[in-house]
Amino acid sequence: MPKLLVIPSSIDIDEFNKYADGYIFGLKDYSVNMPFYLSLEEIKGLDIKDKDLFIAINKNIYTSELENLKKILLELDKLNIKGILFADTSLLVLKKELNLKTDLVWSQEHLTTNYETINYWYEEGVRYTYISSDITLREIKEIVDNTKSKLIVPIFGFIPIFTSKRHEVKNYLDHFNLNDESKINYIEKEEKIYPIVDDKEGTVVYSNSILNGYKEYKELDVDYVTLNTFNIKKEKFIEILKVFKENKLDDLEVENSDKGFLYKNMIYKV
Repeated sequence: MPKLLVIPSSIDIDEFNKYADGYIFGLKDYSVNMPFYLSLEEIKGLDIKDKDLFIAINKNIYTSELENLKKILLELDKLNIKGILFADTSLLVLKKELNLKTDLVWSQEHLTTNYETINYWYEEGVRYTYISSDITLREIKEIVDNTKSKLIVPIFGFIPIFTSKRHEVKNYLDHFNLNDESKINYIEKEEKIYPIVDDKEGTVVYSNSILNGYKEYKELDVDYVTLNTFNIKKEKFIEILKVFKENKLDDLEVENSDKGFLYKNMIYKV
């Protein structure tokens, strides 16, 4: 069975440890689309030696950030980290330049959709791929059959569907002289409600419903699947994580959930 990677919403992960096989944390100021970010010092202070740890450095990197990023990568390389999620190819250049031992995870969320590109990055030394949530179960299985890359598949939770460097919510509030300190806002479109987060790095809109791929998880031959805690009550999430770990149910019913794109073929019209 795939290992269970939890994407936490806080540094308080003790209650997950019984069921989680590992974690993905976003590095503060250097990652996007994460419910929570840790500083380098907080990452160095994590006490999870028996868990697989991945760190996301998955935003577009500015030239002015490169020198500091080099220092960060050298520090991270001293830790017991399985992999670093990246979207900006500067990470690959820096890995080679600095002779880093930590593996990279190709994580351009809407582009990791086919085994040919995954194999290209594998030949470049990238050993993991974070599979896009935009493709079907059949396409995921096709990738499994045609690549040597280790695969991480999002299988449960709200999914980021839109990212912008612009501060869409803050700009709206400023324009209308509104005061709202909410960490999560909501946008309605076609009678569907989408969570939206506007933070330092910009704006992220999440899916209107929870991706629930529990049944599909049981038949996937991949290395890891991810369960995202974003916007899900901790007590409920722990119950769900326990079901995944114990694997005793044929299926898992969760309110406001669906199968995402697992059975929806993409159709292009010209």
